Amino acid sequence: MRNNLNLLLQRLALLRLSIASIWLMFLVYLEYRGFAGLGIAWGLLALYVPLLLVTGWQGVRSKVREWHLLLHLAFETQLLAGLLFFTGGATNPFISYFLVLLVVGAYSLPLSFSALIALLCIVDYSVLSEWYQPLHGNELYGFSGSTLFDLHVAGMWLTFVISALIVVAFIPQLLKAQQQQQNEIQSLREQQLKNEQLIGIATLAAGTAHEMGTPLMTMQMLLDDVVHQPDHPLTTHDLHLLREQVALCRQSLQQLATAGRTAHEEGQHKAFDWLARLLHRWRLSQPNALWVDQGIRSDASIPASPLLDQALLNLLDNAAEAGSQPIELSCGVAGGFWHMDIVQPDPTAAERIQHEGLFSSQKETGMGIGLYLSNASVEQFGGAIHLSARSDGGSVCRIRLPLKDQRHFNSNLNTRMENHA
Repeated sequence: MRNNLNLLLQRLALLRLSIASIWLMFLVYLEYRGFAGLGIAWGLLALYVPLLLVTGWQGVRSKVREWHLLLHLAFETQLLAGLLFFTGGATNPFISYFLVLLVVGAYSLPLSFSALIALLCIVDYSVLSEWYQPLHGNELYGFSGSTLFDLHVAGMWLTFVISALIVVAFIPQLLKAQQQQQNEIQSLREQQLKNEQLIGIATLAAGTAHEMGTPLMTMQMLLDDVVHQPDHPLTTHDLHLLREQVALCRQSLQQLATAGRTAHEEGQHKAFDWLARLLHRWRLSQPNALWVDQGIRSDASIPASPLLDQALLNLLDNAAEAGSQPIELSCGVAGGFWHMDIVQPDPTAAERIQHEGLFSSQKETGMGIGLYLSNASVEQFGGAIHLSARSDGGSVCRIRLPLKDQRHFNSNLNTRMENHA
């Protein structure tokens, strides 16, 4: 995405080139008509050359910050004040160009920076109203007071025309660029939402595949018995077991379809009721799963979503498979967040965690993406997952979710979307 300040600085370079050209013609005209004391004014005008070079280079090659633009406008303001001091001060109609610089600063800079530019312009204008070098004409060319006044009126007209053209040509282009930038941001937001939905579907699909692993393994064992023992036909009990396992697979797929449609619908539920339901579901998919309740009762209201259900199930599976001991569960509320610690006290659990990468796994049938998908799902709801090792060799996984009644839940989510764009 193109930096809007870079585009602004490019436009400012064209504007400065036009103004420098007008000043050049103005000083040539004054020299031709016999005005004296313009030596320093020529030197100040020469400073526009390096200023133009820096403006053009910065606008194309480097990333412009707001303070860069502040320095540009402040320097040009003082350069303009110097030129005006030696060419009639406040009587010079080009003093109105201060307003153009104010418009550029007010459009592109924050209030504190634009206020500083306004202060500089006010101070310069006030000083130039009292102290300046008057234009002294050569009497041989017939300059009188009325002639200078006519020249001043003509200069005011020319300054107004130039300022009007600058504003009309300059500001709409910047507004168009800003609108284009907003459209790009909106497109990035929509793309981010699509990516989050894909991650959610992937998380649900991974969980469903894991749940279907046990019934599929059971059916495979029964079918292997039939293959290796042709004389041993399937009994009624075996057929009933096969039907039961097929029904479990079908139920898991139906749950996946239902959850996929409601994955991103916001809701809320009590943390303890949620845990009780998920632990019961986990026991069905993991008959050998054991846990120790270290205090999981909590009346806190937290976000509700099938994505969070699957994320917690993945974390429970990882903790149970990281060691041979029962996992320990504990919950609490602090700082506007509900948190749950899943501890695997097995002394070898921390070592297993250190050897597993993001998309790798030491498990025979695992791919190592469960934790990654779980963390992505939890982050969508303003939470986080932190996995660490304990000093005794065990592991602890902490899941944090914002309390649903906290106002900053939606603001945290919106802020996160703005940083990615």
